[in-house]
Amino acid sequence: MNKSARNLGLIYLGIFVLFFFFTKTPWSNLPSKDAFFCIGSAAFISLLGLFILYVKKKNDPVANTFRLLIMITVQLLSFLSISLALIYTQQSTAIILHLLGIALTIIISQTLFLVRDLKSSEEF
Repeated sequence: MNKSARNLGLIYLGIFVLFFFFTKTPWSNLPSKDAFFCIGSAAFISLLGLFILYVKKKNDPVANTFRLLIMITVQLLSFLSISLALIYTQQSTAIILHLLGIALTIIISQTLFLVRDLKSSEEF
């Protein structure tokens, strides 16, 4: 595992902790069971994205770009599929919004991290 994958994993962990503590505030009426479901689902999808991006990684910019596009596509489709399943089973709106909030935060954070990482070094 390289340094970039470890740092991105730590960013994911920080996001999960932040969202868990958000569920303990008065602004959130989401039960802990549902919060753990959202965080667990997001953690699985994020780890799958790290696996896609960093396994057998080479210094080929074209291959790395395709890996990044595949990772983001898989993550978006996974989050939207879980959200659709929650809507179809008539779950509460709070759990759906919580999951979509985690998804949006993860995708924006990882995009900013990867762009910053690309600017700071030639290696992706």
